[in-house]
Amino acid sequence: MTISKLFIVGVGRSGTSLVQSMFAAHPKVSCLPETSFIRRMVFTNQLNTIYQKHGVHAASKVLTEDEYFARTGLDASNLLVLAQESGGPLDAAVYREMLFSYAQDMNWVGDKDPRAVEFLPLLAEILPDTHVIHVFRDPRDVLASKKKAAWSQKSHVWKHVFANRVQFSIGTKLGPKLFGNNYHEICYEELLSSPEKVLFNLCRKLGLGYDKRMLSFDKAAERLVTDKEMSWKKETLGPLLTKNTQKWINELHPREILLVEKCCGQAIAHGGYIKDHRNYRLNLKNWLWLQTGRILITLATRPYILYRNFRINQTCRAM
Repeated sequence: MTISKLFIVGVGRSGTSLVQSMFAAHPKVSCLPETSFIRRMVFTNQLNTIYQKHGVHAASKVLTEDEYFARTGLDASNLLVLAQESGGPLDAAVYREMLFSYAQDMNWVGDKDPRAVEFLPLLAEILPDTHVIHVFRDPRDVLASKKKAAWSQKSHVWKHVFANRVQFSIGTKLGPKLFGNNYHEICYEELLSSPEKVLFNLCRKLGLGYDKRMLSFDKAAERLVTDKEMSWKKETLGPLLTKNTQKWINELHPREILLVEKCCGQAIAHGGYIKDHRNYRLNLKNWLWLQTGRILITLATRPYILYRNFRINQTCRAM
């Protein structure tokens, strides 16, 4: 049986977990819990390195003891055997076998990793026929959400804005180039306001029949979200937060709003989001903070993207 694959990416806090839960609720789709396997294993060639130095049992031990892989409930030893039989780079082969094993008798299997938007060339190398779903959201609301989430609240605002700028740029540029008609976009705000319409249209493009059960995603979310993640993913348990937009208006400082609008203009224009027209008067401290952040983020963008692509292309050539 041929198994179709989908992979969900997007800037963190853009709604990727919600989209994953919705697809996991579809009776023909099986979704892996988030493991970041492509970034952590395939990109670093970790399992193959251990296998070459210490043998298959050592590689199996590393995989078995990995807390993220453990979420899948799959047998590491069996996967390594299947991966060796299928041939090719070990880590990539293990990942493909993970998908096939998790799919079981389903027609579709899906995975999700927001940051994998930076690794699209690697994804295209190991799964060239996969459907990529890129979820995007107003970058100001993304920042407001990241400032509250347990995993991201301690990071500097400049880092969050930089991540949004580069990840959105990479996704919208490389997604269509690498995956063609298999690249799809979802606007988070449209999903909240018209979930059935958005999902119906997306399923039609995928060649997957829409099922109303995608809107009853709470049980599917419970299977995908761990206790550790509950503090920042609890909204995926439902009900759909139809008014979870424009929180930035009251939650962000004026200097943060201005920074996002200056550095993430591409994302704001792409989503048709309206810029803030309030007339802010920043004091000298906040003005310097804004200008310093804008300059650093702008200067760092192109070198980071070039470096990231160089490293990923190195990995791809080694396969």
